[in-house]
Amino acid sequence: MYEVEKIIVFLFVAILLFYMIRLSFFTKREWGLETHTFKILFMGVLLIAIATFFDMILPIINTKIVHVSIKICFTLGAVVYIVGIILWSNYTKKVIKKFEELAVKDPMTGVFNRKGMEKVYKVFLKEKTPFYLVVCDLDRVKKINDEYGHLEGDKYIVGASKIILDTTGEKGYVGRIGGDEFVIILEYQDIQEVERIVFEIKQSVYEIFPRKDTGISLGYSLFPNDGDTLQDLIKVADERMYNDKERRKNILIKECHNDESREK
Repeated sequence: MYEVEKIIVFLFVAILLFYMIRLSFFTKREWGLETHTFKILFMGVLLIAIATFFDMILPIINTKIVHVSIKICFTLGAVVYIVGIILWSNYTKKVIKKFEELAVKDPMTGVFNRKGMEKVYKVFLKEKTPFYLVVCDLDRVKKINDEYGHLEGDKYIVGASKIILDTTGEKGYVGRIGGDEFVIILEYQDIQEVERIVFEIKQSVYEIFPRKDTGISLGYSLFPNDGDTLQDLIKVADERMYNDKERRKNILIKECHNDESREK
């Protein structure tokens, strides 16, 4: 007769095996994650399931081969499963790290989102070192969307974010805090270097859509001179950014008037 304890053990292992199959399919379908760790764990549990099955039917087929098979499957299954658990712990760390990155990154551009920039700010605040905060606002995004489609508008935003990221390099952290708004937290350096970075960003962004009345407006503030909270620094940088936008708008109007005068 079958022993109830052995039946329970077999059913438990079988349920675990079924659960692992479902978990493997779920992570691959929902998250796009695929790993050999699941396969190793599956093989370990499968071997243990075979061993418990043979152990359960041992009263019916009590042969030397069955006894040897039980020992081999139990031993090998346990070893493989332990190896899988070790690999699984490392895999879990990688998954957690990936989700942490997704939580602070803008999915479209790959730069930090608002939450990510707040974390960066807290690090600088904790170290109590001066830094520049630069607010960037892309011009004519709506015009690009209306005239050329949202796909081109998205390309404009992604292209601008790459330019900002490449220009600041290892000296700063870039975040997208709105549809067409970016923030840079820039390590403290010579003001001439800050002006050079700002000028280079302006020039490069303008070249994405030259002669289409596009570009980028920037303003910056200095911690702690212009404020000791993120909101205060953004407010000061915002005001300077809008001044820059008005200045650029006035220059554009003058250029249009000059063009009309020459045509006459």
